[in-house]
Amino acid sequence: MHTLIIKLLAAGITLGIIAGNSDEIIKFFNDTETVAQQIATAGDMRSISTMLDYEFIRRGRYPRTEHFERWMGEKFKENDLKPLTQDHWGYELVYRATKDQKKYTLISLGPDGIEGTEDDIRITGP
Repeated sequence: MHTLIIKLLAAGITLGIIAGNSDEIIKFFNDTETVAQQIATAGDMRSISTMLDYEFIRRGRYPRTEHFERWMGEKFKENDLKPLTQDHWGYELVYRATKDQKKYTLISLGPDGIEGTEDDIRITGP
């Protein structure tokens, strides 16, 4: 009985600490989630960039902008987690090849989903 009271008291104190700091805990969780999404998106984009560079070495040009989605489907295995052409916030990656197909830009719109803001993740090649 004495052990049960100590455990209940400890649980109550812990819940009190958590409840008293709930805003900080939620902010910490949200910040951690955002960083994880940034890391995962950057990793995906690096893999895509590597395959784009391989394509350039092999064919002498990058895929046309309008063929990017099809190219992605041919080069990467589909998964059940998310569409291949989306970042980890659910926004479509922006891919643009120059007219001569010698350079490209790959952009994640970041958490705000708006191109041109400071949370964008951008890779250019070569």
